[in-house]
Amino acid sequence: MCSRKGTQMETCVVLGEEDYPVLLEELYKLLPRSLMVYYPLMLSHRNLIPKFKYICVDKWPEFDCVLEVENLADDVSPHRVNGFCRREEYSVALHRMICHVLQESPSDILLFGGPKRMVEIISMSRDVDASNISGAGCCGSKKIQDTTTSSVHLAYTNNAYRVSRETLKKTEVPTPFTVSTISEEYMELILSHWEYKDVFSDAREYFTPIATSLESVCILNEKGDLVAWGFEQHYGAIGMIHVLPEYRRKKLGSAVVSLLSEKLLQKHDFVYSAIVADNTASIVMHKNVGYEQCDADPESVFSWFMYEKDKTKQ
Repeated sequence: MCSRKGTQMETCVVLGEEDYPVLLEELYKLLPRSLMVYYPLMLSHRNLIPKFKYICVDKWPEFDCVLEVENLADDVSPHRVNGFCRREEYSVALHRMICHVLQESPSDILLFGGPKRMVEIISMSRDVDASNISGAGCCGSKKIQDTTTSSVHLAYTNNAYRVSRETLKKTEVPTPFTVSTISEEYMELILSHWEYKDVFSDAREYFTPIATSLESVCILNEKGDLVAWGFEQHYGAIGMIHVLPEYRRKKLGSAVVSLLSEKLLQKHDFVYSAIVADNTASIVMHKNVGYEQCDADPESVFSWFMYEKDKTKQ
């Protein structure tokens, strides 16, 4: 178990809520690399998403690694954590922290964040075991690499995309479509079109409060039926952008991205989107509304790693 609040032990220090503003300030300086931990903490601090079970660092007040552990029921799988390293060489320290959480968790753990070379770096270390990492990838990717630790590599090389108030191009919604926001009644349809819906045992319970409490945009046809949508993600990027097949090529996707970005830019200086290299249509659509490539490598900012629980020890 990680140490109690404010005390140092072998693995990490658990912070008190009074430390969160200091942590937020430091993480802000490290954007965009720290986005996966900064954004959820910022949203939690504003009571827009649930509070974390706890947040720990490798040391305090000067830290190199951060781990945010969500407060979930025991039957939820996988358990979700957000992680960050100042530099990739601190991957081993972050890995140790996650393994302690994994020991206590009744289910597998999905890590949002962490350096893209995390598995490789851990595998080269003689005093840690990375065999429980069963998969890795980039958030927003169309492909899941379900491989063994020795061959897990992130294969996506494109840059992340960013838009600002100065670069955003507004896109009008064509007649007869209308614009609305996502409500709970739409979640069943939205999740039915999400290809990773079976990854989370609580997919509906997880995404409904995000889609309904954070910023969202949906487009309805003349009958009032949902045909396109997208919403703000907990990790600080727009996502879940989707247009029903029969309504494509009508610029509805561009309208969703533009309108959603405009909403977020009322609160933030910039908005991110994580797009994989082979998704040419999405890249073109984002560029058409003013998104530009930035220096943030999505494999470093938006990566994920699946930690598998050792079922033989249960």
